[in-house]
Amino acid sequence: MGSRKKQMADAIKDAKKQVAFAKLNNCPTSPRKMRLVADLVRGERVEKALNILKFSQKEASNRLEKLLLSAIANWQAKNEDASIEDAELFVQ
Repeated sequence: MGSRKKQMADAIKDAKKQVAFAKLNNCPTSPRKMRLVADLVRGERVEKALNILKFSQKEASNRLEKLLLSAIANWQAKNEDASIEDAELFVQ
């Protein structure tokens, strides 16, 4: 492998390490109702998003809270040496 190709591969690997991803399949909630709750937390920091979801009255908030906790666990699995408080994670 050439040196430029190796540098690019390392850069892509570092970029992927910063992203945590979780997907919710076969959810019996309508997309419109789920989108209402998702818009509340989109762009927020993870701690604030968890608080919003915890105190929301909508049923979809329970599912999104569980999904967000799963994404946090995925991030921790990728970055074992880093802490969540120092990482400044946000919901995208």
